[in-house]
Amino acid sequence: MPDSPRSVMLFAAGFGTRMGALTAERPKPMIEVAGRPLIDHALSLVRAHRPDRIVANVHYRPDPLIRHLEGSEVIISHETPDILETGGGLRAALPHLGEGPVFTMNTDAVWSGPNPLDLLFDLWQPARMDALLLCVPR
Repeated sequence: MPDSPRSVMLFAAGFGTRMGALTAERPKPMIEVAGRPLIDHALSLVRAHRPDRIVANVHYRPDPLIRHLEGSEVIISHETPDILETGGGLRAALPHLGEGPVFTMNTDAVWSGPNPLDLLFDLWQPARMDALLLCVPR
């Protein structure tokens, strides 16, 4: 389907202020959960879906995250000198993401169950939709 999302934007630039001491020296996507950085949990889902492009934005304490992603297929979108927030970060990354719709994904959640990108891909109807949001029951 040519109008289906083939790129993924990973939001990884935030300050992680609610994480307190855990983000004093590292970006939130590098916090380990179950022995792996949060971003690796997200990347497992993304890679299983097999998009054409993966882009991650960086801002707060970017060096550990950049080093972690070095040599991978992930394209880095630097937000400097100021953080651009969610919409601004996505807009700044558009040249890396290519044409058409894109998936966006936070890197601070661990998902279990079916791959959320596969679920969204299967439900995407480009003639009827401008956006599609996957919600998880509390």
